[in-house]
Amino acid sequence: MASILKRLVRLPPLLLALIFGAQGIMWLVDPVRAARFWGFAVPENGMGLSSMIGAMAGWGLTIAICLALALIRRERFWYYPPMMIFACLALGRLVAGAAHGAPPLPERIVPELAFAGLLFLAARFAGTVREP
Repeated sequence: MASILKRLVRLPPLLLALIFGAQGIMWLVDPVRAARFWGFAVPENGMGLSSMIGAMAGWGLTIAICLALALIRRERFWYYPPMMIFACLALGRLVAGAAHGAPPLPERIVPELAFAGLLFLAARFAGTVREP
């Protein structure tokens, strides 16, 4: 039973790595299409365009790479950066609503918190913690 649970808890990180890896690549290849998913327009040129593509691609690829390393190396500390990214995304959305009048987006906040929770569980069942 424990063996099945250990395998099952690795499925969400694998799916998240694939989804966010694809999202990061999409930002590099077709930023307009990627932006549609997130509900905003891409700047037409200039520093805004470069910053948006760089930040969003880097964000997605960082999540994917860290999760891939966590799954391959079975080292729990690789789960922590994506966990923090998802939690900070949710926090940023809450602050945007409370302090800046952005609409509440529970359909985005709840999954981000759920992803952080799933990665926490995956980290708890991961193989080792290596000392630096």
